[in-house]
Amino acid sequence: MALIEPSNRSSDDALATAPTASPSVATLARPGPSGPAIAARLWQRFNGGFWTLLDQGVISLGTFLVNVQLARQLGAPEYGTFALLFGGFFLFQHFNASLIYYPLMLKLATGKQERPSDLVFVSLALTALSTGAFALVVTTCLIVFGRSDIALAAALYLVLWQMQDALRRALLAEFRHRTAAIGDSITYIGAAAGIALLGSFHSPGVSNALFVMAVPCALAIAVQVFQRPPSFPRGGNTRELLHGFWTHGRWAFVNGVILIVTVQAFPWALATSDGLATAAAFQAVLNVVNLANPIVFGLSNIILPTVTQAHVAGGLRNAWRAARPYIIIGGTLLLFCVIPVTLMTHTVLVLFYGPNSPYAHLEHAVDLMMVAVAMNAVAELISTYLHGVGSAKRAVWMNGISFAVVALCVPLVGLHTVAGCALVLCVARVVRLIAGCWTVARMLSSDDQGSHGHIEGTGRGR
Repeated sequence: MALIEPSNRSSDDALATAPTASPSVATLARPGPSGPAIAARLWQRFNGGFWTLLDQGVISLGTFLVNVQLARQLGAPEYGTFALLFGGFFLFQHFNASLIYYPLMLKLATGKQERPSDLVFVSLALTALSTGAFALVVTTCLIVFGRSDIALAAALYLVLWQMQDALRRALLAEFRHRTAAIGDSITYIGAAAGIALLGSFHSPGVSNALFVMAVPCALAIAVQVFQRPPSFPRGGNTRELLHGFWTHGRWAFVNGVILIVTVQAFPWALATSDGLATAAAFQAVLNVVNLANPIVFGLSNIILPTVTQAHVAGGLRNAWRAARPYIIIGGTLLLFCVIPVTLMTHTVLVLFYGPNSPYAHLEHAVDLMMVAVAMNAVAELISTYLHGVGSAKRAVWMNGISFAVVALCVPLVGLHTVAGCALVLCVARVVRLIAGCWTVARMLSSDDQGSHGHIEGTGRGR
């Protein structure tokens, strides 16, 4: 059965699929498109990606509102605990994202899976098993560190959050971004509304916040199971599916671990050296710069399946042509986020946290972090292209050199201030972008040389 059928995609969910044949020699010799044609193509891609940007915007808005409200309602040590807890959650989420969700999206996007509902079921089963194990680890660690009061709430939220995320990834792989936005709105906007309700009753606390955030996750799961019902695997292909998950996901897992450690090392180091309040200040800076997340994550969600299809149809060059408009759109949209924030940094901090907040004086850290986020956003879109063409192993080098810069710069700059951490991260992100551009250029150059060799050999044989 074909994966992406007309009956499964509404017109506003659908995207133009990749060409089904590689270009001929005569086509390669034609002149490139004119300026208006390029502009029209970019507009078509932007219009096609509207729903994925909206979906990611809902997620980022809900996450932002949760973090800002808790930063206002909780004391700095408690908010620091919340920030570190979610840093650990993101590491667990990455395990699922790389070894389960990433192979799921690749398999569904190529359209070669005969029973996609079987694949969704296996993904949910693996997510439940892995997240259950992670929840046990979280519960044990919290009890050991004297925070048994939040252990149950943390475990419950982690399991429900990851199950909801697995279902939304299946919808995204089928380009059903508008459908996915319904469940995501329930999960993330519902969480923000719940935190606001807690504040109105003057009952903030990490435990209460986690319980409140778990409720909309459960509701969203019910909605998304109805939208994309999984089916129990038949035909004994479960072992083959599991092998495919590991084959496709292992290098994505290594990449993600490098990226997460590169960022999460800072709040943990700050908490160790200067206390939880300093870690909370680092998270407060991230809350501001994460305004760019809808652009990066939204476009990444559409680049991955689009590039996968284009690569199957026409190779590396064809896949790059499919990804490049989205990267240009992403870079342009980032300017509308970065420039206003850097021009009004203090105003933004006061608006978010209040004039008397301990986070209102972090202007220098925010400015540096905004530069880091802008560089990293473009690098992340390039990294998504590498994953889409099955070159996740190359992305390991790209991300590893960024982590090496952090390891080298930390002794020089130190980790005693949030601004120092932001400076180190900024340098690392610039290096990551340069490495990503160099990697793609080398890949495309090698692909072109191979194509020319094939054409010359064909000509001699005539």
